[in-house]
Amino acid sequence: MDKLPKELNQMVDGLCRKGDHFATLEQYYDAIEKYGEAWDLLPEPRDQWPAATWILMSAGDAHFRLKEFDEAADLLLDARNYPDGDANPFLLLRAGQSLLELGQLDDAADALEQAYRLGGEELFADEDPKYIGFVKTQLKIAPGPSATRKGRFNHPLG
Repeated sequence: MDKLPKELNQMVDGLCRKGDHFATLEQYYDAIEKYGEAWDLLPEPRDQWPAATWILMSAGDAHFRLKEFDEAADLLLDARNYPDGDANPFLLLRAGQSLLELGQLDDAADALEQAYRLGGEELFADEDPKYIGFVKTQLKIAPGPSATRKGRFNHPLG
């Protein structure tokens, strides 16, 4: 992986910082706009830049917080194909959560289990308890009924 030229890296970093600031203020649409501006600055092919992973993950998180789960899942699943994306526990957590909210239970289980294995239970500490409950059921850490459906999903939420 190459590094972005210094000046371009500073511009991308500055836009991402602005996006992060908007996100902390819960101004998620403004955050998404700044992440989009940063994305547009990345030279092709974008999959060579670690910054691409962070931009997609940040935009995906903002969409998740807006309950725009389709957009979140698209961005986060795409980010898994960028540098170190498939090894980032938070990225996997948000992707799994988005998929679970969309009812894509098998894919959600895969992503959330991988997030759990990489980040542990503490990764889920500030999240809705249904997510850690889902993972524990999948890993058979918590009691749950045996699977009655085709696929990996063992226990419906709710």
